[in-house]
Amino acid sequence: MSDSDKTQALIQLAGAVAHELNNIFTAVAGNLSLLDEHVEHGSAPKEMIGEVVRTAQRGIELSAKLQAFAGRQPLKRKLLDVNRVMFEVALDLRNDLREAVSVEFIPASRACPSFADEDKLRDTVVELAANAVAAMSGSGRLCIAVDARTLPTKNGFNLRSGAYIVVTVTDTGPGMKPEIAARALDPMFSTKASHFNAGWGLSNCAGFLRQSGGGMKIGSEPGRGTSIEIVLPEDPLATRAQPTGPRAGNRDVA
Repeated sequence: MSDSDKTQALIQLAGAVAHELNNIFTAVAGNLSLLDEHVEHGSAPKEMIGEVVRTAQRGIELSAKLQAFAGRQPLKRKLLDVNRVMFEVALDLRNDLREAVSVEFIPASRACPSFADEDKLRDTVVELAANAVAAMSGSGRLCIAVDARTLPTKNGFNLRSGAYIVVTVTDTGPGMKPEIAARALDPMFSTKASHFNAGWGLSNCAGFLRQSGGGMKIGSEPGRGTSIEIVLPEDPLATRAQPTGPRAGNRDVA
């Protein structure tokens, strides 16, 4: 079995488990909430019921994370210009980071239409930026570049050849060791202190991209920073004759 087949099997298993977990924990939380209405306020049983309900809610959250990784989360897709979206994300990051980290935006030379969930796309790039800033210890340079590209048959994303929009997020941080980069997209993998929400950010981003027909690839070396490419299919029916996104074709330092 190839690595690609193993990954696909893991994704299918995660989706199936997430569905069952959601059903179980939702039933538990719902029935306990009904029972809670008939228990005396301030009593020990009521406190116990509240604790179990909170635990069930954590289970529901976990199932949602698994569904996102498996590419089964609800999406609100629409036609958007990735150039415009990334320009706005870069401006927001500049305002948030101020002088600590310089943010550079390099748009494609034309509009980059894709049919995708705009909020999830924004969240994905913000997640990448947050990881980059943490790796740089709050000081360095972050670059967001957009490009329209035709991917060949062998492209490193496990995608069909064709037209895609590529967003590259590059930082000047310390980079990652090969064994860390190889596992960075795995669910529940984190180099930070272990806690309930650790290790889901990049895996959920990768799940969103897979669900949207795209993918993610990490390039990193110790001492040379990290460059992460995310790709979405280019919409073949959109008009691409003229740039429509803000500053399309013009290099901008946000």
